Amino acid sequence: MRAQIYLITPPDAEPAFASTLQSVLKGTEVAAVLIQRGEREDDAYLEVAKALIPIAQNAGAAALLDNMPEAVNKLGADGVHMTGAAKEILNAVKSLKPASIVGAGGIHSKHDAMTKGELNVDYVFFGHLAPSKAADEFTPEELADWWAETMEIPAVGFDPEQTDTKVRFEFRALRENVWSAQDPATRLKQILGAAE
Repeated sequence: MRAQIYLITPPDAEPAFASTLQSVLKGTEVAAVLIQRGEREDDAYLEVAKALIPIAQNAGAAALLDNMPEAVNKLGADGVHMTGAAKEILNAVKSLKPASIVGAGGIHSKHDAMTKGELNVDYVFFGHLAPSKAADEFTPEELADWWAETMEIPAVGFDPEQTDTKVRFEFRALRENVWSAQDPATRLKQILGAAE
């Protein structure tokens, strides 16, 4: 099985990053773009999101906000990625679904995955956007493989060192392995080409 691409923007991307994102998405198949918040304040993040949402959507990718469900409808995003407690995720599900996507991250164990997976989310994300202080029970790959084998809700696997899309889970998340390249657009095409 070949995983679809779930592309994560750099945590420090500015609105001008829109042109880079557009060039990377051109002519490639990317299922979703998570506009990562990083350390930004709300207003600064919203400015970045406003610039990047139409770029992702025009390329046929779902544009997802990072832990800001209240801005999904206002900005016309396709959904939100939530890494908080189960109660916060459930609130996002109740306010946004079924019209919008709600994904669950912040998972450190199989128990976390089961708990958040029961909240009617659209995907479960294994791996961490920021370095995590909590010790994980398994690697993102192991958790995503386990989840894909046993559950129907799609799994997203994020490991900054991995680019292989020939996996058992549904979505491969990419970030550093694309943006750190001298030519990110070529790098993404290489990753996609390696799976064919």
